[in-house]
Amino acid sequence: MAYINTEDVALIRKTLKAELPEFKFAVRKEASGLAVNVAIVEGKTDFSPLFKHEHLIGRSHAQINPYHLYQYGEFEPLFEKIVTIIKTAPNKQWYDRSDAMVDYFDTAYYFHLNVGNWDKPYKLKEAV
Repeated sequence: MAYINTEDVALIRKTLKAELPEFKFAVRKEASGLAVNVAIVEGKTDFSPLFKHEHLIGRSHAQINPYHLYQYGEFEPLFEKIVTIIKTAPNKQWYDRSDAMVDYFDTAYYFHLNVGNWDKPYKLKEAV
């Protein structure tokens, strides 16, 4: 059954901060414990090209699909690194043995990656 505890979420937060110090992240465990939500909330990288896709026009945040990172162009390596940290930082081995064709879902925990939050857009820091 999918579950992630507070200690594992703290390890993800700590590793993201150490590996990607140029960004500020919001890392939170969902109340149910089924998932961890990771949002890039501040940094010097300009993510405005993401918001030019027709399904994101007028939005203040972007939900990143971890199964199709190739569609994010120049941001693909960054998102791959973040997903790798989300999967490897906790003390437990991440796995996904789900089979949607037979309505069977078995994963260590779910995760969501966003640029900005629904209530607070990504903040672009000025280069010094």
